[in-house]
Amino acid sequence: MADVEKIIEDVLISPLENVLLHVSRGVAQSQLELDKNSLATQTLIDNTGDLSESGITATWYHFSEVELELKMALSMTRVVEEKSGGLKIFRNRLFAAPMNAHYQNAFKYDSTSNSMIKARLVSIPPPIQVRRS
Repeated sequence: MADVEKIIEDVLISPLENVLLHVSRGVAQSQLELDKNSLATQTLIDNTGDLSESGITATWYHFSEVELELKMALSMTRVVEEKSGGLKIFRNRLFAAPMNAHYQNAFKYDSTSNSMIKARLVSIPPPIQVRRS
């Protein structure tokens, strides 16, 4: 059973910043895929005489705002980084694990003591430097 717990811990438990980064990247990747689909549809329309002559255009979708609500077990762990010259740096890191049956069963975790993280991702215009390029 200890091996199973170690595998679950290695796979599921991540630094909190990684969890939020991957969820946010997933939203961004979804938006990119929606854009690619709309662009492909518009290209198909433009290359089909009857459709383009009818004035049909592709539908574009946009995530203007995404609300995230993540229920997870949070734990604080002291991490030791070894630098050159034998210097050690001690930092506290916040780790997160999703609340699911695997985690609850493997670690006998009581789901009533879980944490909830709420975040809002909102689309914004690109910075001026990016728009000029």
